[in-house]
Amino acid sequence: MKILSICGSPRKGNSETLVLFIQSFLKEKGIENEVILLRKRNVGHCKGCVEYCNKNLECQQKDDMVEIMEKMEAADGFVFVSPNYFGMPPGIFKNFMDRCSVFFTANKQNEFSKKKAIVMCVGADEPKYIDRCTNNVVHFCETLGMKVVGKKSIRSKSELQNDYNYVLETPHNKGLKEEIEDLVNSHLTALS
Repeated sequence: MKILSICGSPRKGNSETLVLFIQSFLKEKGIENEVILLRKRNVGHCKGCVEYCNKNLECQQKDDMVEIMEKMEAADGFVFVSPNYFGMPPGIFKNFMDRCSVFFTANKQNEFSKKKAIVMCVGADEPKYIDRCTNNVVHFCETLGMKVVGKKSIRSKSELQNDYNYVLETPHNKGLKEEIEDLVNSHLTALS
């Protein structure tokens, strides 16, 4: 079983801390999990060249998205983690989502319908305000045909302190580690 985790944060912070926590949890269970930090990848914005995509069923830009899309096709499941920027994912995550339109154009929804995903978004507001971002990412997954088996909007005002982020330990997030572990376990059950 292969799970691909994609972190859409432009900085090392809450989202990355969560995705690395999940990677550690999956490793303990013997599950293969690769983490892609979009902040370390070259993913250009979609140029809207639909004529090319429709004709060739691939993107004409040859940046890191080529490799990321290959990994997405090979994965059984996904973990998507993003910060909340005004109810939406940040630009680098939006670039990634827009570039995945090639999967839609190539009618990959049936292939992706076998894949399961969990979605988590993090922000400083109350979770009800972060839900909009979470639902944007859920909509992206469902448009590509994935079944979203879990989602969570997480409040955090934590910051990096000497390369350590305490998002999992803030007073806002009592029991968050256990909630995430339960979410991931549900994901694994759905993939079985």
